[in-house]
Amino acid sequence: MTPTQIDWNQCYQTGDTPWDKGAPAPLLPVLLEKAPALFQGRVLVPGCGTGQDARFLAAQGAKVVAVDIASLALERARKLDPTGSVEWRQADLFDMPNDLLGKFDRVWEHTCLSALEPPMRTAYAIALKSALKPGGSLYGVFYINPDMDPGESGPPFGIPTEELMNLWESAGLEIKEHWVPDVAYEGRAGRELFLWAVKPE
Repeated sequence: MTPTQIDWNQCYQTGDTPWDKGAPAPLLPVLLEKAPALFQGRVLVPGCGTGQDARFLAAQGAKVVAVDIASLALERARKLDPTGSVEWRQADLFDMPNDLLGKFDRVWEHTCLSALEPPMRTAYAIALKSALKPGGSLYGVFYINPDMDPGESGPPFGIPTEELMNLWESAGLEIKEHWVPDVAYEGRAGRELFLWAVKPE
């Protein structure tokens, strides 16, 4: 199963991109104070879209590689990054390029997991683990209870806290910390979970 079940490029062509808020995740400035290690070393941003989070991380000194499957998203991301602070890559996260395997100190995950059909989650978690160096950390903000209309199934697809933790533990990561942020995009406060997990040495 691949992430091409939804034509993400078509979403950008038609403007059907409700996840693109035009600003980085509100939790990132908080984490800059709370977990400054996130902004150090080589960082992978999967499903980066137009790159608000990636550019924020790069502005704090991280060496960022941002990956998306949608060429139009990356085209826009590059235009918003005229100084080339981020390395933008078009790639399928379910077929991770060899030069990205075991190369990252950190992964920053935000909205990519929630965009995937639930049966794709295990393969995705394993792929992100494969990108981390031994001892590397995954940080993320995950939808545990998205605001859905009656009968709506997603995306975004929510994931209960216990299931989310089991997902990363089953992929071989050790959960270090998790909590519900009180800082979020409008309408998301209390609906997300911050999680930090580590790949064993």
